Amino acid sequence: MNEHRLIAEELERQLGHWVGAAQCFIDAEEFASRAAWESLERSIGLPVRTQLARTVEELLANGRTTVGVVRASRMNPAALPEAHAAVQQFRRRYVQVETTLDFFGQAVNTRTSAHLRTALQFLDTVAYQSIERVLRPLGLPVPPVLTYLGEGLGASILRVGIRLWAPGAVNPVAAIKIVRHNLYRPTSLFHETGHQVAHLTGWNDALGRALGEALGDDPALRAMWQPWGSEIAADVYAFAFTGFASVAALHDVVGDERTLFRWPLGDPHPIGWLRTLLGCAMCRHAYGPGPWDRLERAVVTTYPPTRAEASTAPLLVRSRARMDAIAGACLETKVPGFRDRPVTAVVDPGTVSPSALAAFERATGPALWTSPHWRATEGIRLVALAGLREAENPERAGEWISRARTWMTGERSVAA
Repeated sequence: MNEHRLIAEELERQLGHWVGAAQCFIDAEEFASRAAWESLERSIGLPVRTQLARTVEELLANGRTTVGVVRASRMNPAALPEAHAAVQQFRRRYVQVETTLDFFGQAVNTRTSAHLRTALQFLDTVAYQSIERVLRPLGLPVPPVLTYLGEGLGASILRVGIRLWAPGAVNPVAAIKIVRHNLYRPTSLFHETGHQVAHLTGWNDALGRALGEALGDDPALRAMWQPWGSEIAADVYAFAFTGFASVAALHDVVGDERTLFRWPLGDPHPIGWLRTLLGCAMCRHAYGPGPWDRLERAVVTTYPPTRAEASTAPLLVRSRARMDAIAGACLETKVPGFRDRPVTAVVDPGTVSPSALAAFERATGPALWTSPHWRATEGIRLVALAGLREAENPERAGEWISRARTWMTGERSVAA
């Protein structure tokens, strides 16, 4: 056998493996169980399955074209370089498609049990509601939301419309990771939907400008705070929907003494110490005195700014002195994308103040925690109320987490 035929046949053998493996992508159950796929509402599952099916078909079509190129090279030695390049390109494309399918398959497949399916379906719903409340009155399209359970301490989002790993594939849903320790206290969900809303409305730029103006007389503070605009906007969004519950939950995530004062170069997240104090300041701005004042005193007493690096400590002290003004800029700045209204005119944080939530709890009575009606219509305020009660009553935190598990899933917690 001459050398060029030997190389062509080896290319055909390699390609046969990769095309054969790609054929398995046609079956969505290679990546997630039927029950998990069926747990998705049609508005979520259909765009995901449609995008994935299109991505697989394009891969297989590319594979058929590559087969033709490789087979032609058996008769034409001059075509071997093209055939080799085509095989290499196909295997790289295979990996990109596999990464895309694995991401969605693993996300969907976190619905591993009946109670997790129910909990994540609830989170799909309230996340969508939190986006719809802002975007629909603005005449903007409301993307479907897929929530999934993931590892780590903090939530994250893969925004709708961004390019996926597979060539030409565009994310059809807002895919939000919720972490296990916050599954039944999911205030971080609204931080992530805030990212989606801010991206679609231009809020990030508007808030960055407002922070720059509020700190215009202190160039060092301005340079510190302005790059954090996108993460601050998301924190504000979570606060507007869930009040103090979001602030307490955020502190539980950032309150690691090893990282609380850390300021990595280029990190869009504010220093954790400042994020907590800003949340407390927003509570004061919206509600007056309250349990957030105790949280702030505890944080400042336990972690005085002198524990930070010498170059950072003065910025922390000056930031704290300006925190009420920073909170005011966050909550009162008129945003062009919100039709020149502040975020508080779009989502009123007063509906989740401690007094408003207490009145809501009294008016609804015990049915609040068992009624499918309240779960469907006031799910976001239920998250805010449960999180507030957990924060106010740390000695009963386990009870409130158990109660949240019960009303979110309809199943009694083993801890109850």
